[in-house]
Amino acid sequence: MSGDSSNIQKVYTAKEVAVLLGIQNSTVRKYCNLLEESGYHIHKNEHGHRGFFDKDVLVLRQIIDLIKHPDMTLKNAINVVISTVDMSDMSDRDTTKIAEAPYITKAEFDEIQHKQMQFHRSMYERQEAVIKELIKEVKETKIELNKQQEYIENKLERRDQLLLENIRSMQAEKEIAAAQQKNGGTFGADKRKKPYL
Repeated sequence: MSGDSSNIQKVYTAKEVAVLLGIQNSTVRKYCNLLEESGYHIHKNEHGHRGFFDKDVLVLRQIIDLIKHPDMTLKNAINVVISTVDMSDMSDRDTTKIAEAPYITKAEFDEIQHKQMQFHRSMYERQEAVIKELIKEVKETKIELNKQQEYIENKLERRDQLLLENIRSMQAEKEIAAAQQKNGGTFGADKRKKPYL
């Protein structure tokens, strides 16, 4: 952070973040460890205590919201959140001092909530767009599969017709051949000898 007071941001302790998010301190630590393993940087003071900026609180809130979905694992939620974070916005410098105020003001809390709502709205819109695209692809795939099934059924029906025609033709030929054999090789000829007069 620079010496410019307009750039000074509120830094929250892990305990404050846990209260803000309604989770345990141990859960905050767990999520932070996984975030850091994935390349996300959370500031630490000289004692190794983490200091959380608004953006860090929002990242943790996103993880909490994502893991509420039944098919979302914690690891996948962290990967999703990491993919949406602008890594260039993160500084690799650690804080040397945690903010003096032990609690956040109502205005600060409202601002965080507002940012969270904006994030949720944008995530919802992205999900809606993805869902619509998936539905469109499913419908197109279904139409294509129906066309293929119809083509296959028509081919099978034509094949069955040809087989039946060939079987009937072969049966007719066998019947003719059997009739010819029965009549001595000439079809319909009278083989009886005429008496001499």
